[in-house]
Amino acid sequence: MKYIEQWQVLDCPCLVDKVTERIARLGAKHLSYAGRLTLIKSVLSTLHNYWARIFILPKTVLNSIDAICRAFLWHGQEQKESSVLVSWNQICKPRRKGGLGLKLLHQWNVALMVGQWRRLCAVKTQLKTWLYDEAWRDSGSDYTVKLGYSWLVDACPDVLWYPWIQNRIMLPKHNFFIWLVAHKRLLTQDRLIRLHITQSNRCYLCAADEEDLNHLFFSCSFSRQCVRPLEDWLSICLLTRVIDWWIAIRERSLVKKQVVAAAVAHLMYLIWHARNRCRLESVIPLPVMLIKQVKELLQWRVRYSRVKIGSRRSQDWVNSLCQSVTN
Repeated sequence: MKYIEQWQVLDCPCLVDKVTERIARLGAKHLSYAGRLTLIKSVLSTLHNYWARIFILPKTVLNSIDAICRAFLWHGQEQKESSVLVSWNQICKPRRKGGLGLKLLHQWNVALMVGQWRRLCAVKTQLKTWLYDEAWRDSGSDYTVKLGYSWLVDACPDVLWYPWIQNRIMLPKHNFFIWLVAHKRLLTQDRLIRLHITQSNRCYLCAADEEDLNHLFFSCSFSRQCVRPLEDWLSICLLTRVIDWWIAIRERSLVKKQVVAAAVAHLMYLIWHARNRCRLESVIPLPVMLIKQVKELLQWRVRYSRVKIGSRRSQDWVNSLCQSVTN
């Protein structure tokens, strides 16, 4: 047994080296958050899976891989000690729970091991409560890695804004941006003051009120100039509190909700981009230009995102929107 423990300690660091080498080879420093997230899911988080199905890997090794992925997501580098916008534990929650669906490597390792009988005894103490639970026995379900992982990760309620960001019409960068908005992690002036980065809390776009998330979306006079044409185009009424607007369109069909959500997300992204451009270059775009970009992108995404329109009524509604852009 002592020999096995030494083998794990000596050989596992090469797994960390492989992750570091893969990041350096990708050269993805200038990718967006959404691009880095995609790479982590498809490449970095899967490198350890082969070993994780056979051995219980040391926590220090798995924590090192988590740290590399975390630094890569926020900074585009495999090693960078700096503050992050959202904690790694929050990011690794399922999307329905407000996360981004990445895996906590230690819990995933344990969930994989339950399917491997040669190491079942190493995790039996942790899992026997669940395996002998009456609800589990009465369900008649067979064990799966997914079920085991779901049990190991702390249960938490679904977030109300989950359907907003799970939208095939939205671009990935808009999806990630809205996820940050929902967690109130955008670096608005009120947050920058709390972080001691700035002393001014004036909104860059209107220069009249204090800037926070709810002011920017959509109490700011500039934002309202952008929102009104969008409300008329989509026949909706957006509330001033950014998250509450989703409730106002719950009676619409699924397609209409997806279209509206994608349009609002794109407009919010453009408003944030305009705010940052004003901050850095002292240039404010015309609201009419932002609305034009929203309409053109939405028309393109509806046509090519392969979203099922559904009823004829929804089809007519989508066609009328696209036709109004063409005209």
